Amino acid sequence: MASNFSIVQCLFNRDKYELEEMRRILVEAEQDESSAAKLLSEDDMDINPVRTAVLRSMGKIHPAQMDYYVDYMEMFMAAMKTMLHTEAVVERVPCTEDEEQPCYATSQRLSGDINFAAGLIASEPVYLKLAERYSEEEIPEMDELAKDSLEEFINVLNGMFSVSLGERKIETDLELPRFGKNVSPHGSHQLRLRVHSSVGSFQVVMATDEFI
Repeated sequence: MASNFSIVQCLFNRDKYELEEMRRILVEAEQDESSAAKLLSEDDMDINPVRTAVLRSMGKIHPAQMDYYVDYMEMFMAAMKTMLHTEAVVERVPCTEDEEQPCYATSQRLSGDINFAAGLIASEPVYLKLAERYSEEEIPEMDELAKDSLEEFINVLNGMFSVSLGERKIETDLELPRFGKNVSPHGSHQLRLRVHSSVGSFQVVMATDEFI
């Protein structure tokens, strides 16, 4: 898996900034990444800061899943920037609280040589903003466009992940994306991680079976 350097994740990992201040840094970095780079000291540097954060969060997750979860989160966080055009950081501790209702979940399962399901859960305002970023259309309320946009985002991202697994001789098939409302995830070997972005906070969920 390629290096996943992120200036904002380097800053977040050092616990220098309160969450509200970090949100301001994310918004400003989205407009001009140099604004975050100016805050970066030599001590902050980490060539794989997302990997550092996820490994710290994993706790008792079974070792068989560790590599897949870390690699997936590195790809997910890179996709936030390249596909949703937003700066984002991931927490270094597991997420235990459910999202404020109404909230929506989009997930997709990969089956084959490994079983792996991944997706996101977001409150309605954040879900809509993420959908707007992907669709590049204004979505003022929850509708099929919002649902379809994030299903396509997860499908594209998980397709890329499946290809990367294939390069390691791990064959997987993508099942159809799933959608749910007011979901409290319940997957096996589950890891929930909170992501803070310039459009709001949400959680990414990974498990060995479907969590919706």
